[in-house]
Amino acid sequence: MSEESDHQASEHASDASREQRRRGARPAARRFRLLESKPAVAGVVLAVVLVLVVAVDAIASAGRIHPGVRVDGIAVGGQTVEEAASTIAQNAGAVLGRSVVLQAAGEEWTISAQEVGGSIDATGLAQAAFRVGRSEDLFRAFSERVLAWFGAESVPLRVRLDDAALDGLLDAIDAAVGRPPQDATVQVVGTEARLVPAKDGTGVDREAARESIARALAGEQRTVVLSLVPLRAAIQDDDARGALDAAAKALSGPLTVRYEKASWKIEPHQIAAWLAFRPKDADGQGRPVLECYLASEEVSRTLTPIVGSVGKVAKDASFKVVRGTVTIVPSEDGLALDAEAFATMALQTLTGSGERVVDLPMRRVEPQITTSEAQKMGIKERISTYTTDYSPSNKPRVNNIHLLADALDGTLIPPGGVFSFNETIGPRTAEKGYQEANAIVNGKLVPQLGGGVCQVGTTIFNTVFFSGLPVVERHNHSLYISHYPKGRDATVSWGGPDFKFRNDTEHWILIATSYTSSTVTISLYGTDPGYEVSYTTSDFFDLRDYPVREVKDPTLPVGTRIIEEKGVKGRSVIVKRVVKKGGVVVRTDTFKSVYRPAEEVVRVGTKVVSSTPSTSTTTGP
Repeated sequence: MSEESDHQASEHASDASREQRRRGARPAARRFRLLESKPAVAGVVLAVVLVLVVAVDAIASAGRIHPGVRVDGIAVGGQTVEEAASTIAQNAGAVLGRSVVLQAAGEEWTISAQEVGGSIDATGLAQAAFRVGRSEDLFRAFSERVLAWFGAESVPLRVRLDDAALDGLLDAIDAAVGRPPQDATVQVVGTEARLVPAKDGTGVDREAARESIARALAGEQRTVVLSLVPLRAAIQDDDARGALDAAAKALSGPLTVRYEKASWKIEPHQIAAWLAFRPKDADGQGRPVLECYLASEEVSRTLTPIVGSVGKVAKDASFKVVRGTVTIVPSEDGLALDAEAFATMALQTLTGSGERVVDLPMRRVEPQITTSEAQKMGIKERISTYTTDYSPSNKPRVNNIHLLADALDGTLIPPGGVFSFNETIGPRTAEKGYQEANAIVNGKLVPQLGGGVCQVGTTIFNTVFFSGLPVVERHNHSLYISHYPKGRDATVSWGGPDFKFRNDTEHWILIATSYTSSTVTISLYGTDPGYEVSYTTSDFFDLRDYPVREVKDPTLPVGTRIIEEKGVKGRSVIVKRVVKKGGVVVRTDTFKSVYRPAEEVVRVGTKVVSSTPSTSTTTGP
């Protein structure tokens, strides 16, 4: 073979070899790439599997808590949130009944959850249980569900504490083992101001205590050791020096108070009573400093008597009744010291560097009842009136009747309001001018302060009776008294029976009184409601004989009988009142009076009197 032929053959062989290698290499590279992609594929497959597992499990427990989930050992798996909340609430008693021991500085306190306002949010815990296995993180959701399947997924219990109750407990512990800090302050002794230094204290670490107690009540721990921490006084010495300087300046001399042409000098010892101290925010950031100020109450107590001559007491509008006609007496504004304005002005003057003189600020004082308000009360005409009489010879009794009438005069009753005799008059005391006079006590006439009060009580009852207004409370006397209207008497006593009536009109009612030495008149004024009153009085019934008590009298001859107190038979009577308006019955009242018998007291003579004079002869020895 020629050299050229060999060369050509060699080239063909080489080309064939290269083609063979090229064709054989492609399957090997493809296999390598497939091997490289297997982990990624496995991850995708695993993710798909997790999604499918979680999805299937989620579908199986749709709307319900995943099986196996517990709340502090309480099984709630497979339940809806509402069902789980009910289950948790039913078991909450055992949790809230737990107690823990608190220890601090060698002292111990045993408390229960109830004592610190412990409560359990059953719905919140049920919702937390429902969220188990429902995380957006698929791996977390899967792991939570797997743990739940094996009973290892539990929502921790949380006990909520009442802040006020817990603070009260910690306050008590602080009082026992702590030492409260004392802010720096200023003390005024005589006319000298002194700094009282601050003192730091110790107390329970409240934030740590709150967390530890809540955790212990929710878990198995039964002892909580409370740590005491230093408590720094809020106001330190430097924070009080400004108030000290202000107080010292205020006490450095007298103060002159002027009003028009009058003036008064206030001495340092009087100013000292005005000085007071309080914390205030120094920088708006909550850092307190001590502030010196003048207490307006003390200022008023000192100055009101001094400047009384330039002031004026406000007068309420009142009502004047003359011969059955009522008119309004206009109100008058008052003029009084403006203590708060004075305190501000005086402090600036006392702590400044100028003249120590202050012009007295005054303010207008409006009466409680102005003329305009009185005009709106609707008190314009007489609704009813009644008069009773009495003996003018019993001076103490007459005195008491007049005092009582004066106390009632001008009384105002608002629409819907209830008048009470006892609440309006108050106790009948010697300090008010009441004297002793006969009154019925326990069925007997005995001297008593305020005797005669029932004369006024009976009079106002009859005034109300004929007004048609509703009677709320009325009591008859225990004994029948003939000079009062039959069955229409009324007894009152401080701390005992009362007389009350209601103003059922749409306007105010005024009680007006007048009297003479032998009569007392009580009238009601307002806007006449138009009531028509009629009544009937029964005959006496249930008559009962009175007992007779004999009292031996050695000063009377045998056989002599003198009636000292006349007996009165017991009896009953009924008065019926019918109140109409426009011909229609508004109310019907029945007033039944039951009177007990009054015993008769008879003095019986026991003195023996001889019918012939006796003589005696005396002979000597």
